[in-house]
Amino acid sequence: MYKMNIQVRYSEVDQHGKVPLHQIVEYFQDSGTFQSIALGLGVKGALEDGRAWYLLAWDIKVQRYPALCEKLTVITEPYKMRGFYGYRRYFIVDENGEQIAEADSNWILMNTKKMIPVKISEELTRIYIPDAPDTTVRVKRKLSSEGEWKDVEQFIVSKIFLDSNRHVNNANYISWAEDTLPEGRCVTGVKVDYRQSAFLHDEIFVSVSEEEPRWRVRYKNQEGTLLALVELDTVAIEKSEEVAEDA
Repeated sequence: MYKMNIQVRYSEVDQHGKVPLHQIVEYFQDSGTFQSIALGLGVKGALEDGRAWYLLAWDIKVQRYPALCEKLTVITEPYKMRGFYGYRRYFIVDENGEQIAEADSNWILMNTKKMIPVKISEELTRIYIPDAPDTTVRVKRKLSSEGEWKDVEQFIVSKIFLDSNRHVNNANYISWAEDTLPEGRCVTGVKVDYRQSAFLHDEIFVSVSEEEPRWRVRYKNQEGTLLALVELDTVAIEKSEEVAEDA
């Protein structure tokens, strides 16, 4: 288990003075990266060069969104590794020890030169999970792409969206999905299914499907390849005081 203590900065809040959903995801992402570094595994989180963890799926629930200057603790814990796949959970708690967000995630270890999965070694498993692993997997990897979709926008991937793996960082798909959400809706949960990476100069085609209270977003590239699916569980803002208002 790894804990990261932070204070919400002005640069991290939205127009309402709250931490947006994608920033919560970035807190999760940072905590996992810092744990890997603390364990001596580097930014990529693997024992060898040319290997890195790629995110496959998120399942996130938000009890409330923190505000400017709040002091938070982000907790992360890898709990299972099998074959090519690793599983990691996250929590955010406030100064009073109250949980305000939680997440589960599914990852795959990849050879970044050949872009093929790599079997996770027993040594790597022992470093991340020194105690008996939790065998209960709580994250659903695949989301359905079926349904009626409405095309809403398209854009070109610029350098600002890329991470150290030189593809679009996973948090951006959530940020883009937030931007398509109708006014007056607050996100209480999100599931993401990542299918393919997007790269510099790719054209992204964004489509949405509303199945109230769920808002679905689909991303494809210029070749029609499915990149990712996002499902946002929402409530009307006036009915979400515990999520939208100050604690």
